[in-house]
Amino acid sequence: MNRMNNNKFILLFIIVILLLASPILCRKSKEVKKNESSDQITVSGISSGGYMAVQFHVAFSSMVRGAAILAGGPYWCAKASLITAQLDCMRAPELISITELIAATEFAATSMTIDDPSNLKNSQVWLYSGTNDSIVVPGVMKKLLEYYSNYIDIDNIKTVFDIQSEHAFITNSFGNNCTYLGPDYINNCNFNAPWEFLSQFYSDLNQPSLNNLTKNIITIDQSSFIPIEYTTITAGLNNLAYAYIPTACKNDKSLCTVHVAFHGCLQTIANIGDTFYTKTGYNEIAETNNIIILYPQALETELNPKGCFDWWSFTGEDYASQLGVQMSVVKSMALSLIN
Repeated sequence: MNRMNNNKFILLFIIVILLLASPILCRKSKEVKKNESSDQITVSGISSGGYMAVQFHVAFSSMVRGAAILAGGPYWCAKASLITAQLDCMRAPELISITELIAATEFAATSMTIDDPSNLKNSQVWLYSGTNDSIVVPGVMKKLLEYYSNYIDIDNIKTVFDIQSEHAFITNSFGNNCTYLGPDYINNCNFNAPWEFLSQFYSDLNQPSLNNLTKNIITIDQSSFIPIEYTTITAGLNNLAYAYIPTACKNDKSLCTVHVAFHGCLQTIANIGDTFYTKTGYNEIAETNNIIILYPQALETELNPKGCFDWWSFTGEDYASQLGVQMSVVKSMALSLIN
């Protein structure tokens, strides 16, 4: 009898510790509604946008069928700590415990603040890390591979870890030298990253368009999707976002799917103008393959001076869940483009 009581005490102790240690995962301030759409969205991102893409993929796994990550890392890596984000999740991958992050993911699912991670099973994942990346070292992306491998068949995960590039979005037609580190954090490595990962997500892609496509870029009132209890500053989001609408999708969106492209730190419109949403190679592929590209826009603030997407909690403890303000805004914008 005493042994049984001891076991109950140990179990209760473990549960209490998990609850106290994981406010971001267990908070349920409002009910998470069932996804209105499924299996129509893919995502990609670089740096903070890479972390955001992982968060979005995991939190909304029932509606996201693929994710491409350049220089990001595992879900909930920062654990709501800027110090952890800057150390473990960028420079010291040996400090990252995938066992802990898997446990956190499962707990969030049990708390119904993210979708059931079993949805990830059939996802397509594409991972990129430059061998010369000095900002998010390659070992962090290898930790992301370890994280995803817990949920996804290895045949559905493609890695590109052998190109000598610095910390940047990678193209085959625009940007700095491949080993350069600095603005606009877009490097020409003679490697078309968007073509590579979109080809994995969507079979038999048509070749990219060669035409000038700026006429198909639309401006979105991103602020209209921000919940009333937030401002653009507290949400860390610009008033505006952008989207590329292929010609064939203008009259019939049912023909099209949506891909969300998250920029990295120092890549907002205030930093580099329209470069990220016009020069990275997405739109040319989108035009000939009926893929709408959504470009959410982060905002430079006192808590977020580099205009990063939130992967360490500057917008609130729910940042990595479906209740996170940036997460919910992007989801709503993506669904508005589908519907």
